Amino acid sequence: MHISQSALSRELKVFEDRLGVTLFERLPRGMKLTPEGGVLESYAERLFDIAKNAELAMREIVDGKAGHLSIGASNTIGTYILPPLIVELKNTHPDVQVSLFIGNTEQVCKGVEDMRFNLGLIEGPVHNSNLVVEPFRVDELLPVVSASNQFSHQNVITKHELECQCLLLRENGSGMRELTLDLFNQRKIKVKDVIEFNNIEAIKQALISGDGIAWLPSVGMKIEFETGVLTYLSGLDMEISRTLSAVRRKNSTRNTLVDHLIRLLSATR
Repeated sequence: MHISQSALSRELKVFEDRLGVTLFERLPRGMKLTPEGGVLESYAERLFDIAKNAELAMREIVDGKAGHLSIGASNTIGTYILPPLIVELKNTHPDVQVSLFIGNTEQVCKGVEDMRFNLGLIEGPVHNSNLVVEPFRVDELLPVVSASNQFSHQNVITKHELECQCLLLRENGSGMRELTLDLFNQRKIKVKDVIEFNNIEAIKQALISGDGIAWLPSVGMKIEFETGVLTYLSGLDMEISRTLSAVRRKNSTRNTLVDHLIRLLSATR
């Protein structure tokens, strides 16, 4: 950056004085961030994301073929639906840089609102009036147990039996979690024993390893159902239909790359 160490040290000292905090701890060999510096770093990272998105917007105005596309996607979409579509997008737009963050619905919506993501792809309800929601596909959450579970061969499961099972859930902020608990509330089923996970694959492995029940996305269950390690409880009659949606900020500039990706998503089945 053509800046001498002494000049950078002076600038850093002026910056710290202006903020009234110490950003770095000076060590015999190098420096490390203070807790205050760590807080500022998180904001700086968001500013860089916004700068990338600004660059993309300018390039989009010119030709719509280059730039940086930042996507935030919830677990089901980011793991099972989006990866091949990103490859397809790169094949048709080789100069586009794509980055993907996978989190829960709440995290994705917050990232879109903060302009860290050009596009959010979610599977849960949206509780943010600053976002525009565009449904693109319907998926189901299915009640699933391991092949060794006592329920796997039962045609009828009572409410009491279901309440005695350990329920495997996603973490707070997940759309899957919200929809599953809403179903239990509607059926007046009490949740007695819960284990939380922050991704679907971990829930699958936990089910395979022992007892428990989980509501998992049909789009991500093909291999487990074909191999027979997990079983869909069709007799329970407690499937959850949900809408997968794209979210953007209100009044945001239309983006041809984002529009193209949404068309690809809408065409998948």
